[in-house]
Amino acid sequence: MKRRLLLGVIGMSPLGLISSKIPDSERSIVDILINRWKKSKDYTLLVFDAMPADQLEYRPTPEQMSYVQHFMHMGFTNNAFIGTLMDSNSYADFNALMEAQFFLERPDPISLFQPDRLQERTPQMNKELVSKYLAETFDYVIDSLNKVKDDILKNGKDKIKPWYLEGHTNLDLILRAENHTAHHRAQAICYLRMKGVQPPGYSKNNTL
Repeated sequence: MKRRLLLGVIGMSPLGLISSKIPDSERSIVDILINRWKKSKDYTLLVFDAMPADQLEYRPTPEQMSYVQHFMHMGFTNNAFIGTLMDSNSYADFNALMEAQFFLERPDPISLFQPDRLQERTPQMNKELVSKYLAETFDYVIDSLNKVKDDILKNGKDKIKPWYLEGHTNLDLILRAENHTAHHRAQAICYLRMKGVQPPGYSKNNTL
């Protein structure tokens, strides 16, 4: 309680407190975030690649998204959250956001939210197309963060956004995107287990 009161008195936000603890000679907060995103990219691509190409459409129940849909959805959402951060335009709802110019071209019109299937291609071609798109969306995030400075991380809270992103600062958007990635990657790992496939190890692929 005393600690909260003290922070309130000196007017220091949690982000400000974190920033104050990092000496100028050390890496910036953004540099740390970029490093985490690079690790997340590598690990996510390993997880995606673990599923045999002919099993990409696997789903445990008809109501669920398929294995490949989780990764298409993941890439799109990372593109959306970080695009919202970087774009000077604002988007009041999802339909307006879908008209944004920052979205990368998707390799397939498959639904990103409801059970659906990829267009008819060879399984290996579909796997290569989705893997390329997924990598490009991570690169979009990383390239965007390279243009961001620590002092704007606390900004953006009052920017107009769709309801599910209301109140998000720029830092919140970055963390929300990574949290969302982990959420869908974990579901994909469960799919691997259900197909008898050994997922890539988490710890050895996430050391710094």
